[in-house]
Amino acid sequence: MLRERLLEAFKEIGFDEYKEIQSCDVVFSKDVFDQCAMNTCGHFGKNHGCPPLAGGEEEGKARVLKYKNGFLLCKIVSIISRKGIEESIELVANINNELRRVMQDQEVLVLGAGPCTVCKRCGALDNKPCFFPEKTQYSMEGSGIDVVRMAIDHKMTYNAGRGKVGYFTLVLYNA
Repeated sequence: MLRERLLEAFKEIGFDEYKEIQSCDVVFSKDVFDQCAMNTCGHFGKNHGCPPLAGGEEEGKARVLKYKNGFLLCKIVSIISRKGIEESIELVANINNELRRVMQDQEVLVLGAGPCTVCKRCGALDNKPCFFPEKTQYSMEGSGIDVVRMAIDHKMTYNAGRGKVGYFTLVLYNA
């Protein structure tokens, strides 16, 4: 069964926390979606997994709500130094990519933090369409998801103290 396969993958890949949810539990926020337009991360309009190229607020919501079941996952990482932040971002991207690889034969949507990383250089930078639209990695925040509110609502670790924080991933499926 897909649910059990996902749970096994979460443990093997090394997520620290996970909570089972329904897609109707996902918290959407116009404020979060609008933050992307402020381009604080530098990917707005420069990546097919982020707004506006990934679609508007309603498209992001519809993409999530076409699934019924899900898991909110957390990987606790260090952000004490600039190098630690960079290593943490790479670690989280790698475990999300591993999860996508393990689940590639299943109808599962994996949303994470940050831009799509399927290609070394996104076609958006050269005004080209997405090279692999079926593999696009959508951002949770770029989909308008209030990650902080969800972490609080599900009693998951957002700030672990001592320079450690939780990075979140959302996995959605129908079964």
